Order: sequence, then C-alpha cells, then structure tokens
Amino acid sequence: MYIDTSYGEAVTPFLTDALQEVGVAVSYRSVISPSATDDQIAKELYKLLTMQTRVFIVHMTTDLCSKVFTKAEEIGMMAEGYVWLTTNGITNRLASMNTSVIDSMNGVIGVQTYVQKTRKLEEFKLRWKR
Repeated sequence: MYIDTSYGEAVTPFLTDALQEVGVAVSYRSVISPSATDDQIAKELYKLLTMQTRVFIVHMTTDLCSKVFTKAEEIGMMAEGYVWLTTNGITNRLASMNTSVIDSMNGVIGVQTYVQKTRKLEEFKLRWKR
C-alpha cells in the first residue's frame, strides 16, 4: 500500500522485487492518491478486505498514513489476523503524529533508520558541513 507519487514509486517496485525473490507472493499493489478522501480510502480498504491478503506494507506520507490507519481501525482491519508493516518514512516521524492516530496503529511493526554514532560518523558530519 503506497502513495501515488514519486515518493511511493521510489521504494515499492524494489521492495516488491526483493520480496518476490525470496518467495513472497505479492498479489496486489494498493495505490492511494495523496488527495484521497476518507471515502476513497475506505473503498480501497474494503477492496483489500475482500482479498485473502492479510499482510500490508505501508509506504506513504504521515498525513495519508494517519487517514489510512484511522479508517482501517474503524472498519476492523487493525484486529487480530492482520499484519501491518510501515517503512521508515512513517516510523521515523511517529513523534509528530496525533496521539489518536498512534493509538489506531496499535500492533503495527515499523522499520526505523538507525545509524550508530561513531568517531567516523562524527568526522564525516564535520566534513559534510564544510
């Protein structure tokens, strides 16, 4: 499930290819417009609800993600039996999200960027600033 922009298109094809290389079947790619209304989001979620797929990888902006997870919770897709994974674009910005949205994301697994602080990293940052 990804946003219909260059941001969404930048990761999803590569992620799909990588999953398929290890034998994971990707049966459907859900593309959501950045200006999607709540009704359009609900329609797409109901479409996913009718499919056998129960694992969703979400790659989109936090604004759109907020709408998607709130709507998914409303229609019962955040319950047991569903798995939701988010890319680092969402996970890295959780602190800026509304508490009610974070509550609707209960059980979501997110990937977060982590770079260990080392002397080499600090030296690189100093060189980069110059």
